[in-house]
Amino acid sequence: MPNIDRGPVDVGTPFIPHVAKGEGRRSAVSLLRRLPDGTHVPVWTYECSPKEAKTLCGWMWSMPEEWQVWGRVALRIGAATLDPMIIEAAREHAAEERERERRLRKEARERERLAREITLYLFDPKHKRPSLGLQRGSEDKAFWRMTFSEKWERDRVVDWLRWQQPRFHEFQEYLDEHGSLELERLVLAGMRDAERAAKAKGITSAGRRPLRFWRGEA
Repeated sequence: MPNIDRGPVDVGTPFIPHVAKGEGRRSAVSLLRRLPDGTHVPVWTYECSPKEAKTLCGWMWSMPEEWQVWGRVALRIGAATLDPMIIEAAREHAAEERERERRLRKEARERERLAREITLYLFDPKHKRPSLGLQRGSEDKAFWRMTFSEKWERDRVVDWLRWQQPRFHEFQEYLDEHGSLELERLVLAGMRDAERAAKAKGITSAGRRPLRFWRGEA
């Protein structure tokens, strides 16, 4: 495609958009008609700021299927008829593009937020052993899972692990460096240390889950 800032060129149609310097600091966006002798004359012109002109002419260049329609309308009905057909349509397109870019930025920020977010999930698959896992919000699969023989064993660990959310990124780094088994050992050691500390303070619960009513107290 020819550059919109270049002069008129032959692109196989008698009409072509063009932008040139207008009066003062203005620019003139035109729809030019090629004459048989190879010269060009404007059939429609709109003056605006250089920035708006570049945007407007760029949009016109993206609509080559409309050039001949616009040209015929200008010649048969009048150039003023093209104002809503071109200017308003271009502004509407620009507004839609701004909204699309805003939406894309918002979606990108949300993906970044979800990528940073790590959540603890519990899994109780039918006819399979219960497990827990850590999963990023931007992914559909846990990056770490720990499986247990009994549900109460899993819930015993959860009673401690649920209060360790500020450390979940640390756990992922530890996983990447040392592997899944070592992370399991780290988690179990942390749970047991917390159980011993809670027992010394007399705040443990009876039964298989000493930290059932624990709230992460130091």
